[in-house]
Amino acid sequence: MAGADTEDALLVLTAVLLTPARFPGVLGDDYVAACGALALEPYERGYGLVLGQDGDGARWTVVVDDASLVAVAIAAWDCGMAYDLSPDERTVVRALPGWPLALAVAAPGVPAPHDPETDGA
Repeated sequence: MAGADTEDALLVLTAVLLTPARFPGVLGDDYVAACGALALEPYERGYGLVLGQDGDGARWTVVVDDASLVAVAIAAWDCGMAYDLSPDERTVVRALPGWPLALAVAAPGVPAPHDPETDGA
């Protein structure tokens, strides 16, 4: 992500929307329940979930309050276009260890995906 040190950089693998109109059904039956599964307050404009790996291969989900930025990235990727999804640090709501969705992706040249050690934090 922009402005991060190389060691702390997140290699973005994919992103999903968490909005009242579009959310991962595996997180809940409606938007409020999906937000609750991630301990987020429902936000009228919704969130973007940026899923990636750090340099050690640890999986992270970065929650941003700029859902439109994430929607643009998803639309570009769906059309086969490159898009550098680098949310501004001011839009980051929370970084969550692991991925809330089952994904079969990994970053090339990065150790195998695994949940980070958070020491209970």
